Amino acid sequence: MTEDTDNRAPASPRETIVVMQPDAGLRASAGRFETTTAEPVTDLEKVLKKYKASMVSMFGSTEERIELEMLEESADGDIPMPELSRFYKLEVDDDKAEDAAEAMAELSQVEASYVKPGAEPPVMLDDEDAPTQDEPPVTPNFVSRQGYLDPSPVGVDARWAWARGGGRGQNVRIIDIEGAWRFTHEDLRQMQGGVVGGTQSTNIGWRNHGTAVLGEYSGDHNTFGVSGICDQARASAVSIFGGMGSAGAIRHATTRLRRGDVILLELHRPGPRHNFQSRADQKGYIALEWWEDDFAAILAATRRGIIVVEAAGNGAENLDDNIYQVRPNGFPRSWTNPFRRSNRDSGAIVVGAGAPPPGTHGRNHGPDRSRLDFSNYGALIDAQGWGREVTTCGYGGLQGGHEDVWYTDTFSGTSSASPIVVGAIGSLQGMARARGTAVLSPAKVRRCLRTTGAPQTDGPGRPRTQRIGNRPDLKALHRCAFGPVLKRKEFIKESMKEIEKYKERKEFIKEMKEKDRKEIKEIKEKDKDRFEKRIDKQLEKQLEKRVEKQVEKQREGGLTPTGDEMEERLASLEAMVGDLTHFITSELRPDLAQGAQDYAGEQEDPEAAAQMVKDEKDAKDVEGF
Repeated sequence: MTEDTDNRAPASPRETIVVMQPDAGLRASAGRFETTTAEPVTDLEKVLKKYKASMVSMFGSTEERIELEMLEESADGDIPMPELSRFYKLEVDDDKAEDAAEAMAELSQVEASYVKPGAEPPVMLDDEDAPTQDEPPVTPNFVSRQGYLDPSPVGVDARWAWARGGGRGQNVRIIDIEGAWRFTHEDLRQMQGGVVGGTQSTNIGWRNHGTAVLGEYSGDHNTFGVSGICDQARASAVSIFGGMGSAGAIRHATTRLRRGDVILLELHRPGPRHNFQSRADQKGYIALEWWEDDFAAILAATRRGIIVVEAAGNGAENLDDNIYQVRPNGFPRSWTNPFRRSNRDSGAIVVGAGAPPPGTHGRNHGPDRSRLDFSNYGALIDAQGWGREVTTCGYGGLQGGHEDVWYTDTFSGTSSASPIVVGAIGSLQGMARARGTAVLSPAKVRRCLRTTGAPQTDGPGRPRTQRIGNRPDLKALHRCAFGPVLKRKEFIKESMKEIEKYKERKEFIKEMKEKDRKEIKEIKEKDKDRFEKRIDKQLEKQLEKRVEKQVEKQREGGLTPTGDEMEERLASLEAMVGDLTHFITSELRPDLAQGAQDYAGEQEDPEAAAQMVKDEKDAKDVEGF
């Protein structure tokens, strides 16, 4: 593509999509052209030859690799994944695309074959978007013009989130899918991952658009320019150009992200209202997921736990209209309208465009949070963002000069609305990761967006029944995701209670330890006394028996001992007592050295000796305890 100075981005090339029957088993990659069934591919080859066309697998290098990836992702999430191996892109000259698609659709092996109109960025351009020529020596700080950062209901209350751990999107990855970006912009330097797929368009309209989108959620926090809602998230991009296509870009982004990360779809297409024809006013343009291949790619992403945020489109369409219930020619016979989630649900979060507060930048677009006239609406829409007066990078209407210092304060459309919602989600997921809790699922994020926030209001001719949803409020989203947030006094009060409980637990443990030590000591002392009493009793008993035997012996011999004999016998008795006390332990009687074990075999009373040995063992057990 050649360089273009027009801010209007041209549509991407049309795409011809072929979806094979589930049982066809086609293998058209890696130089093959065959089926795993008995049905020949002769007729299919004839169609390709007639239109000088070829088939390329949309979602991977080979069908086997795609099937393996789907199997692994299904096992990881325990949810069935769509059969992406059945989707092919038909490479054919654009003027032959419709005829080739119709011929393919008639084949028995083909379930669907259709031509997708080119995708465009969903932006509403104003005359003020033209770049000025003046470039100041230093870029001013434009944050005061970013009303969407302010507390609810005016903005999403980004500053409240910034004061909390992870609130600037730390450890979150975001991939924007569209056409081009200016990653050299002065306010997009700190957390930029660059283009990670596809080939950038050289068209300045696409580049301005992508740069403006990034500025809303990824603008650096510094002393000049703008500040992004979740500037610490890693911001990357995948282009639909270079043969990637929209569905291929979604799949490519999916493989680079983790559960809880975010994909932003900054695209819309002409719908059936005006026979899929491009229009300068974008009337009848609708969200991407209406097309089968885009729906399948989005579904595969959300089932992996990735949050997909999708612009609703600028077609002024009621997406609940019965026109979207009619299956277009070439679509699968099993197709149902994804705009009615009772039919099927891609899992995406769809964003409409609401009016900013009247007087923003001196202009009035209707009551705050009312539907802007160009925004699509309906039950499908989950949330709204500012669709006018968004201050961000790019375009040059606010500050011109060199392109790397361009800024605007009139970025608009569901283009400007969707990045605001992405910023709020990035902030919320960052707080989840900082808390160490599981990141929010696509379903949980959608539910919180639909049940919290500043409600939609009525506008002239645009009642709130034309649903575009609520404007996100990060404080309310946080409460929905993690529970009530305590005020400062309440937090301090609850913290003091926890500290007191901790102190009480600590004192209780200390008391229990002291009590245990005291009880153990008492048990030792009590057992020691009991043991000594038993020993004394046994000694006394043995001594009495010896004395009785000596007296009995003397009586039998009729002898009366003299004084000297009495002295000798008393000495003998003392020596016996000394022998008897050898078994007492040194712990119980420090004045004695021998234990009871040595003396046990010499006792005349075996039962008493055994009891003394047992008593000594009991004493040692108590001491060990």
